[in-house]
Amino acid sequence: MKLASYYQNLNYPIDFIIIYIREAHASDGWKFDGDEFSFIRNHRNINERLDAIKTMVEMANITKNHNIHIYSDTMNDRANHLFRAWPERLYVLYDEKILYRSGPGPIGYSIPSLDYFLKKNIIVQN
Repeated sequence: MKLASYYQNLNYPIDFIIIYIREAHASDGWKFDGDEFSFIRNHRNINERLDAIKTMVEMANITKNHNIHIYSDTMNDRANHLFRAWPERLYVLYDEKILYRSGPGPIGYSIPSLDYFLKKNIIVQN
């Protein structure tokens, strides 16, 4: 996961949060060819969604050292609908306001664009 390694190298006073939403390329839905991309089926209950989060954490090698907080969306996809997050999106929130919203990912956003925004808009105290 490029974002996890990016966050690890950040020197900004920010919290990094992942909200896991419904599976983008479920094996029983809109899937890619090949099992290496589409091997998780659509979540039928919260336990299956939590299991998918565990798989993501393992595959992305996210450890407690990364200090990344990971949450699950509800089964009615509340966060997904609220933030128009599917298949994935980057946001910067501050004081209950959205300061930055990327295009839909992974093609519609870029980590360098996010980095540029943070460097221009986040005050780093030395």
